[in-house]
Amino acid sequence: MKKNYLRNSLTLLLAMLFVGVGYASDVITVCAQNVQNFFYTLDRGRTQGNWVTLSNYTTAEGRQAKADAIVNNLAPYQADIYAFNEVEARPEGSDIEALDLLANGMSAKTGITYKVVYDGMTYNLDEDATGTIKSGFIYRTDRIAPVGDNVSTAIGYTIAYPHMMRMQTFKSLASGEEFTISMNHFKASTSATMSDDIVKREQNSIALLKGLTAATDPDILVLGDLNSEMGEQCLKNLTDAGFEEQILKMQGNNTYSYYFNDDGMLIDHVFANSTMAKQITDAKVLYIANPHSTGSRYTAYSDHDPYLVTLSLQAQPAATYSYAKTNSITTDVPYLMVAPINGLQAAKPVDINKTYEYQLTTDVTETDGVITMNDPRSAIIFEDAGEGKYYIKDYYGRYVYQYYYTNTSKYSNSTNVGIKSAAHPFTATLQDDGTFKVLNTVSNCYYIGLTYYSTPEFALYDYASLSSTQHLPWLYQYDATLTPTAITTLDTDEHRSEARKVMIQGQLVIIMPDGKRYNLQGIELK
Repeated sequence: MKKNYLRNSLTLLLAMLFVGVGYASDVITVCAQNVQNFFYTLDRGRTQGNWVTLSNYTTAEGRQAKADAIVNNLAPYQADIYAFNEVEARPEGSDIEALDLLANGMSAKTGITYKVVYDGMTYNLDEDATGTIKSGFIYRTDRIAPVGDNVSTAIGYTIAYPHMMRMQTFKSLASGEEFTISMNHFKASTSATMSDDIVKREQNSIALLKGLTAATDPDILVLGDLNSEMGEQCLKNLTDAGFEEQILKMQGNNTYSYYFNDDGMLIDHVFANSTMAKQITDAKVLYIANPHSTGSRYTAYSDHDPYLVTLSLQAQPAATYSYAKTNSITTDVPYLMVAPINGLQAAKPVDINKTYEYQLTTDVTETDGVITMNDPRSAIIFEDAGEGKYYIKDYYGRYVYQYYYTNTSKYSNSTNVGIKSAAHPFTATLQDDGTFKVLNTVSNCYYIGLTYYSTPEFALYDYASLSSTQHLPWLYQYDATLTPTAITTLDTDEHRSEARKVMIQGQLVIIMPDGKRYNLQGIELK
């Protein structure tokens, strides 16, 4: 027995010599999946056809079979956090919900205590006969703690699937590092005209970007069944706002998470903002965890594959964004619109709870032609509208237009914002003094900076000439080479596919490719 112990210890120690220089970090895994209508309440009256038989249960035995299938397939990963789409909210009067079954099952299967992040959401069965489904989280209590409330990111009035856009900040108990996860479900393609669903997904993304402003930690991970592939407007809104898709980055362009008519598509996504992306060492679809992806789709527990994200948490300095004064326009690059109204001010976007207003400003400082900010949300993007014209989009994915008052035959001087179909085309013409005339070609109004009742603002006017207190804007273009982020880049060669050593709470731990943790004596750490 002693010889085996020494041999195993020596094997692990030798393995450490080949995994490279260690680094101090905190490895956290997040497993996510759309589990296709997992209800606690029985006999929901839902018809799924023969596509996924485990979603058709009407008995307690059928419900348990569905729960067991989810747990048995996902428990081996012993993730620190599990995030789910399409789980039933708590019925009024019940002391248990669908997530409780998954947390209890995961605890029994792994010997690790998992708990539900409760969100306070309930529904009345008499008022909602189909049951309210949502997104939700469970977490292992020995390594993770929720921070603050579970909140909605569905900021808007007519958002599809509002209960399935949720956000929660978590803290690693080992290091104290915090990060925010938003789990989402965008509108599925179920309407008679696909364009309607595309617009609704665009609205989902705008709502999400607005909702993320409530994040209590700046390192943000966006997960979920977004029902769209890269290139669609809703995902372009995320990338334009600085979020990067991680599964494609780590696993390649041939990755898929869902089948439709035997065509594989990646419609479940992992997006990260800049500081979070620096802490992701792997993101991949788990093809072995659900029969859907191995040809037995008629007995699968879900029509979506699960996916796993590995984080190596490290304290990150606050991100900064630098913009250099420019005399030209490049499409799909962030810009600041700046004028010397009262000092130097940059235009802020229309408030997230409004669809129009004179745009307020934020004070900025220029040094050698460069403005550096800690917040990217004042930036706009010029999109090609053809014929030398541009659409203007704000950080939240909303496009600029002006409302026409039919009773006065005049356009509003306010900035109106909406989905892309509402956008007005603009020209941006360089002036001799380096400013730009940013002209709405529909209303013939252009952006000026001015003081309105002592408040510095930007508005759209059709003045023939400007007064001494009105200013055309300068434009400052984002330049990543000027941004002094000083963010540590983790070693992500081969996406951490080899064993590695990590210092956690003063203890040297070996992390295997499957995420399991061992001490130097070869004993697995739970």
